[in-house]
Amino acid sequence: MRATSSRAMLALTLVAGLYGVSSDIAEARQGVGTVAAAAGAADPAAAASQPVNAVTPAFAAPFNAAQDLLKGGNGAAALAKLKELDAVPGRTPYETYLILRVRAPAEFSVNDYTTAITDFEALLVDPLLPPTDKVVMLKTLGAILFTAEQYPKAAVAIQHYIDAGGNDPKITELLPQAQYLSKDYAPAAKGFLAEVDAEYAAGRVPPEKLLRFLVSAYLGMKDDAGYVVGLEHLAVNYPKPDYWRELIGRAREVDNFSDRLSLDVYRLKVQILGHVDDRERVNYAAIAARAGYPGEAKKVLDEAYANKPFTGLDLSDANKLRPEVNKGAAADLAQQATAETAARNAKDGNALVSQGLIETLNDNAAKGVQLIEQGIAKGGLRQPQDAQLHLGYALVRAGRNADALKTFEAINGPNGLASLAHVWVLYLQSQAAAAAAPALAPASAASR
Repeated sequence: MRATSSRAMLALTLVAGLYGVSSDIAEARQGVGTVAAAAGAADPAAAASQPVNAVTPAFAAPFNAAQDLLKGGNGAAALAKLKELDAVPGRTPYETYLILRVRAPAEFSVNDYTTAITDFEALLVDPLLPPTDKVVMLKTLGAILFTAEQYPKAAVAIQHYIDAGGNDPKITELLPQAQYLSKDYAPAAKGFLAEVDAEYAAGRVPPEKLLRFLVSAYLGMKDDAGYVVGLEHLAVNYPKPDYWRELIGRAREVDNFSDRLSLDVYRLKVQILGHVDDRERVNYAAIAARAGYPGEAKKVLDEAYANKPFTGLDLSDANKLRPEVNKGAAADLAQQATAETAARNAKDGNALVSQGLIETLNDNAAKGVQLIEQGIAKGGLRQPQDAQLHLGYALVRAGRNADALKTFEAINGPNGLASLAHVWVLYLQSQAAAAAAPALAPASAASR
């Protein structure tokens, strides 16, 4: 029975913020913390000469003091000073408007989000608010709503800010996050994707947190194709084991995956992750021995015994398997020259390909490449696409990544061949780690 994909576990960790989504949101909140201060009132003295905007001396003194306190970072004292204005009789609409201009950001500064939101919303509908100030008020309201975790309302306010001409990236980039946190995944994914593509267009690799958001949004909207593309970008640009495990697991979940490729899955895991899972070691060794690669099986068992010994049933199975594997590996080594001569004299290239893979697994990849290439050229292969997969593997082991990439890119065989080759391509792209250019095409192009 095939092992199930790790997708479900990865999905849970993405949603739960194990990969840092929660910390990314906290970082975003911190980034908008100073926005509200920019929404304070202009000096009322400038407008005092205009009758409609006149203020009384009894109003101006405490108001100016409150404004200075807010500018100095003392929101609590500013609010206390504004309280003195309650005793000023007959306040004009303009004076009420000015109070809102200072009180709203002061309330935000002391984390009184609920009241600050109410006051900013009142400001936005106040007829005395200059049209030129509407953008900054929308900007501030969107930031406060996001900080207060009122994400649906934040998304609306930020969208209004953008529609009004606002373009501060600290705020505009919060829109897809607010949509995502409102579970409005489709527009969130669209927004994240636009940001990812903009990074690639500028010749930069998108930040990991942005790619995580994109993957999570696709996951939320059950867009599997988009999810996989985003995950590939994560694996290539930020090659962490969890990303690769997910992609390798998916590679073997294609329809009609052939059991003969199980060894190739294990080899891929060892190359990318450095090892197979503990529970897979005995199975890996047993399959390698049955397939005619006892030297590979011996390596698996020897490493396990030396570094993290088997326990329980695995130990019993490994102890039974080990003598047979050691005997086969010794025989292969003793008959190496004879086997190579027989392979060269064979009527087809199957034995040469097999012998080349054995050389590769015995840490003689340069010779392995030569033998596999000779076998392919000789023809008559039972599984020509398998031979290409093994050639690509040998080229990787020989340090010829550019040639390996071309080899894997040309594989389009069925039953899991193409899917395994694709993961190899992604791995080689991650190895290239081109600093001056993105490792993958823009995510939107790759997913459509």
